[in-house]
Amino acid sequence: MSTFGYSKMAQNAIAAVSFLAAKYDDPLCRCSSAQIAEARDLPQALVAKVLTRLSQANFVTGSPGPNGGYRLVRAPQEITFYDIVSHFDPVNDTFPCPFGVDYCPNKNPCPLHDELVAMRESVDRFLKSAHFAGFANTEDGYSSS
Repeated sequence: MSTFGYSKMAQNAIAAVSFLAAKYDDPLCRCSSAQIAEARDLPQALVAKVLTRLSQANFVTGSPGPNGGYRLVRAPQEITFYDIVSHFDPVNDTFPCPFGVDYCPNKNPCPLHDELVAMRESVDRFLKSAHFAGFANTEDGYSSS
């Protein structure tokens, strides 16, 4: 995981899961990687790769064929952003110090150390508390407000 955010792959996974969250309440709705890619303006091959990884991790289930597609395995309120991000980005409790790799582990941490740690912890709290329920019952997985 990057210092305070997440990688492009994790961002794309969040985009795909948020779209599927919007369709979750319709038990017959299955979305293709092409539908998700078009709705999120992403390359279809990238969305297909993300969905394959999400399927292997049991976040989505897919079915082949003309009426096939993907849907979430669990309800959107049961999946946090952290669940998705941590699957694509390694969780790392350290961060790169702007003064160099070996600066902060020493007895005298850099002047920004406490603030950087607080920012990282704030992002982690957000990722662990934010779930995909907010995307449910919206037309395309975007907020209705």
